[in-house]
Amino acid sequence: MSATRVWAKRGVAVLAVWAIALGVGAQQASAVPKVVTKRTLAPGVVYRQITDAAAPYRVYTVGFDPARAATLDTILSASRVGSSARTSAMSSGAGALVGINGDLNDWPGRPTHQYVSDGMVVQTGSRPGVSFGFRRDEQGGSIRFRPLLITARSGQSSMQVSSWNTDAPKTDTVVGYSSYGGNAARPGTNQCSVRLVTPSALRWNSDQVGVGRDYTVEDVRCSSSSAMSVTKGSVILTAKMVGAGASWIEGLQVGQSVNVGWANGMIGAMDIVSGNALILKDGVPQFAPDCNDRLCKPNPRTAIGITAAGRVILLVVDGRSAGSPGMTLAQLGREMKALGALDAMNLDGGGSATMWIKGLGVVNHPTDSTGERPVSNAILILPGSDAGEPSPRAAL
Repeated sequence: MSATRVWAKRGVAVLAVWAIALGVGAQQASAVPKVVTKRTLAPGVVYRQITDAAAPYRVYTVGFDPARAATLDTILSASRVGSSARTSAMSSGAGALVGINGDLNDWPGRPTHQYVSDGMVVQTGSRPGVSFGFRRDEQGGSIRFRPLLITARSGQSSMQVSSWNTDAPKTDTVVGYSSYGGNAARPGTNQCSVRLVTPSALRWNSDQVGVGRDYTVEDVRCSSSSAMSVTKGSVILTAKMVGAGASWIEGLQVGQSVNVGWANGMIGAMDIVSGNALILKDGVPQFAPDCNDRLCKPNPRTAIGITAAGRVILLVVDGRSAGSPGMTLAQLGREMKALGALDAMNLDGGGSATMWIKGLGVVNHPTDSTGERPVSNAILILPGSDAGEPSPRAAL
């Protein structure tokens, strides 16, 4: 059941569902929650602001039917990690209909967890997270804990790439760097490295759970005094000076072809954005009302969910005020279920929680004293197709 259908059939039955979801009695909810604002932004894209004085909450939702004339996308605050921008600036600059803040943020201005944009791995992140991946054909998606598996292959030889634009290599491992790493993540000295250039077009894996592309070896070097630089369009694979990773890199020859690809079990996904908690799985809320963990406490929240039919629900909840103290993760999971989600995850919240709507601006009430907080990435709904997203070729 989509968010649109949930609210199209408003009445006593729907209010009873809200009463259960919000933890208030049916009699209290007889006059609330109330849809304060409803606006169709495009075919299949409907925004609603909802208040519940009895709870109390202020909730902002967008229901998105991807079978219609719009596209889900993600955006980084700049061309590489290491900076931040306001959700409103990223959204309006991309010509979006809707924008919400994305993943949690690490210093300096980078998502905390794994992030993939237009089929290219931006980073693996500083810690595991729950990921949302939406199919390129707009026919559904997945929310699950599925770490990226990155592999480099040359002929019959292959090597797992343990991190991307995130960590320095450890013993016997290979790590990767690209231009997305900028100054925040780049190769160092005392490493064996290979620079790969002239990337081919993207190709799907055989089961379309990721993509890869072929590169050509331009340089292989082990050096204690200088680091190999990332040039335009290249990627660097690097390892410690000794160990299995160094042996694999030293076995490569200039001019040789190397395929670098990733997979994470999400069929057809080209954009993957992550959060810190799975709040709804197969229709079952994942946090108990008596959760006392710091993460569970009432706060401003941002969440994304997907229905059984592949429709997407974006949600922001105001917090830290008398009129809307925020939601616990248990309440947030029940809220997403009441709106029709089958699976849902918690994104960055607190002062980062932001929803921007074209023509309305920022519709919620960010809690920082300076207003809307700059963040590292955002989730967008674009009008029409995503012109910047490549179309991978079929697997060989």
